[in-house]
Amino acid sequence: MQALIAGQWQFRKPQEQSREDYDRFLAETVYPILETWKQRVVVENLLRPQVIYGYFPCLAEGNSLHLYNPEILNQSGPEIPPNPAPMATFKFPRQKSGRRLCIADFYQPKDLASSVVPPLDVFPMQAVTVGEMATEYAKKLFEANQYTDYLYFHGLAVQMAEALAEWTHARIRRELGFASEEPDHIRDVLAQRYRGSRYSFGYPACPNIQDQFKLLELLECDRINLYMDESEQLYPEQSTTAIVAYHPVARYFTA
Repeated sequence: MQALIAGQWQFRKPQEQSREDYDRFLAETVYPILETWKQRVVVENLLRPQVIYGYFPCLAEGNSLHLYNPEILNQSGPEIPPNPAPMATFKFPRQKSGRRLCIADFYQPKDLASSVVPPLDVFPMQAVTVGEMATEYAKKLFEANQYTDYLYFHGLAVQMAEALAEWTHARIRRELGFASEEPDHIRDVLAQRYRGSRYSFGYPACPNIQDQFKLLELLECDRINLYMDESEQLYPEQSTTAIVAYHPVARYFTA
């Protein structure tokens, strides 16, 4: 709500305004706008949330993370074939100072695979979108010079995509067995008081945006018409992708 109202919609509290007056302004002006748009979204079917996520066997080697075909687990039972060929490899940067962290550090090292059970780690990935309708409708509003409506709808669609990403990440954490560590208040969610982290390509810890092509292909995101164009922009616009690390040390960092 804060990101939508103060960030996307720019209804920030002026420094000279009291908290009481600002809360009254929200109640009398902003929340009715939000309620109106929520109703429009439902009645006109303007947002069509879709999610794809998956788990891939993986092993870390230095700064690289190798992903393997999930069928390797069905074919080999409790053991894996010697030196299986990865279906994809992500290479991540390492911090030059400080804790010298690298995303690959959060997964099972390849040189230990033969001595631990289970030998393979798991690498979750996710992709979410609120659909082509959101992008097309926002474009329609903008081209019709309905800039106020465009601001409201575009901001709402962007934040709904972010909320959908957070919802999906929470679902992955529960499925991995960490439900008991889930926060029960939005403040704790925003403060990242949960297990692990969600990283998106193009950000400091995994800056290679080209790797997003691999993610989209592995998750078969064409099933929901989600793709990255030649300018390396996601389409539909109101979409996000991420990789997930569930290691307790995994937090956001700059590499």
